[in-house]
Amino acid sequence: MEQERTLALALCRVEGIGAVSIRKLLEKAGDVSEIRKLPAESLQKLLGEKKAALLKNWDAPENLERAKRQEEQWKKKGISFDFLWEEAFPKRLKEISDPPLVLYRIGKLPEPEKKMTAIVGARACSSYGKEMAEYFARGLAKEGIGIVSGMARGADGIAQRAALSAGGYSVAVLGCGVDICYPEENRPLYERLWENGCILSEYPPGTLPHSRLFPPRNRIISALSDLVLVIEAREKSGTLITVDMALEQGKDVFAVPGRITDTC
Repeated sequence: MEQERTLALALCRVEGIGAVSIRKLLEKAGDVSEIRKLPAESLQKLLGEKKAALLKNWDAPENLERAKRQEEQWKKKGISFDFLWEEAFPKRLKEISDPPLVLYRIGKLPEPEKKMTAIVGARACSSYGKEMAEYFARGLAKEGIGIVSGMARGADGIAQRAALSAGGYSVAVLGCGVDICYPEENRPLYERLWENGCILSEYPPGTLPHSRLFPPRNRIISALSDLVLVIEAREKSGTLITVDMALEQGKDVFAVPGRITDTC
């Protein structure tokens, strides 16, 4: 098992070989150790010549040693990781059409049977939006329901802070490595999640935040939840991306009614 994880980590570290390519390899070989046995012709047929060439010596002893050292460094920082095919990997994520291949985390994953609600909304939320995010997060947390969000400024972070303040549990799904607090203004929340929640990302530790990384993480937020609650959202926003993904996953989506005095 330990050797299999090291092999998988070494494979994930190959630059230019992403989750889609690795899934193709796993479908063909069955498991990571069997990928080592695939002939060059099979690799080229599956991935094309350029990508197949990137896999040359991916499982060489020195690459496995680097992967092992990397794992040890992460462990010292309190970072764990689970692969898609492992038992610890959240079942809810296994059931979506495009699950992450590996999930990096700090803290404890929610229990499989625990009820979870995603609360998402505008970064520049109004005072009403702030009040509603706090109200619903606190109330749900007191009923033992966990809160999932993206730790973004505005409604996301407000809801997660309220849940933790009520003695509840919360999961933050980041668009960067779990060892990076973004935005920095949410540092106190980030540190509280270390102790009383969970910080997740499909991106390796050390990955800096980038605009292209945030939309894909929203599918994880919705997948981990039983339902999604929208506080406030602009017509074109990350919040509505989460809504679209939730609907595709068959999740219920609720929205807090706006005030009759709102201009839009």
